[in-house]
Amino acid sequence: MITTDEHRSRRAAVLDWLQYEQSDAVALLQGAPKESVHGLFRQYNDFQYLCPVQTPHAYLLIDGRDRTTHVFLPWQTREAREKEGALLSASDCEAAREALGVDAVHPVSELMAYLERVSHVYTPMRPGEGAVQSWDTVHRAQQERYSDPWDGRPDRMRWFTTLLRDRIPGATLADLSPILNDLRLIKSDAEIALLRRAGQLSARGLIEAIQTTRPGMFEYELDAVMRYTYLSHGARDVAYRAIVAGGANAWYGHYVANDARLRDGDLVLVDCGPDYRNYASDITRMWPVNGRYSNEQRELYGFMVEYHKALLRRLAPGVTAEWVRDDAAEEMAAYIRQNPFSRPEYQEAAQRALVFPYHLSHPVGMAVHDVGHYRGTVLEPGIVLTVDPQLIIPEARLYVRVEDTVVITETGIENLTAEAPLELDEVEALMEQEGIAQRFPRMWND
Repeated sequence: MITTDEHRSRRAAVLDWLQYEQSDAVALLQGAPKESVHGLFRQYNDFQYLCPVQTPHAYLLIDGRDRTTHVFLPWQTREAREKEGALLSASDCEAAREALGVDAVHPVSELMAYLERVSHVYTPMRPGEGAVQSWDTVHRAQQERYSDPWDGRPDRMRWFTTLLRDRIPGATLADLSPILNDLRLIKSDAEIALLRRAGQLSARGLIEAIQTTRPGMFEYELDAVMRYTYLSHGARDVAYRAIVAGGANAWYGHYVANDARLRDGDLVLVDCGPDYRNYASDITRMWPVNGRYSNEQRELYGFMVEYHKALLRRLAPGVTAEWVRDDAAEEMAAYIRQNPFSRPEYQEAAQRALVFPYHLSHPVGMAVHDVGHYRGTVLEPGIVLTVDPQLIIPEARLYVRVEDTVVITETGIENLTAEAPLELDEVEALMEQEGIAQRFPRMWND
């Protein structure tokens, strides 16, 4: 659990950064809106990181002029309170202040008064990450909206910055994202504890899916099994829409239709993770729908498992991601020489994989593709990232990969998703067990 003191220390770090940049600056964050009447509200990650306000349409002002923090909340009507339950609101500012551990809470209507004489305003100049969102997925959705000649409307962040420029024209507006990126990249012990739990749920959901898999099932049934596992163990939902890609669907790296039948003889690629108390995880495994890897599947997926382990063995504080990749590539080049592939295109793809730059992939945290940058510098304790080697064989339209989420520790790594089996024989043994879908068969045939 993230304590009030930890949130306070994060805001203090922002204040220190503000005063280094500009002594009279303020940081202003806009909270998430209520997306729908019946939707489960999830605060934007940047806002939640600094102050755990679970009220839609809140604002956070971190004032570098006197090192105080102010939260601005809307009123909650009696009707809304009776239908949805009580939220922190302007109806009781003192109770909200005590709950949040900030200096003051005000109605949103008073925000403008605190901005009238401000000369420098820092605000995140990126869209907020909400439920089932990461910064990159939000950006891609923006690009599609902008390309629509009948849409093209600005996102909420751009509209907010437009209003700030209009309403406080004398102030300089700048981006708060760089300090938030740096802070969010290095996880605290409390964050790692939540990420550890999220990783365990990822693995256990995957285990249930492996046990459940049978020819003739639909991809979405495996998704349902994993979601059940997450929710029944305290997760609020998924961190991202699962990829459940049977057979040829695995070629599409971000396949999310999940509506095809699983066929005897195919592999299924599953990439999934929960949203556990605002923290995510990420895991990928591939397994045979019929319970036995074919010789060709063992050849390709087995190679990626060995490559994956080579990367894991080298991760540690004080080394760079680039060194880990290059050193593991030397080991795997020898592996390829000793274990030649059955087809030349497989061998060529494996050799290409050794120079692919992104086997150590994205940070993980409050979003599955979390903010922050670790490439080009040494890895530090507290960095959480995915190890995600990929084999791409375009001639055969084959895509093979395996993924875990790890945290860099003082002495090496902790694999947060290690409960999920990695070795191929272990996967096959697990598939001999009965899964939830066998214990609770369909009421009717689709």
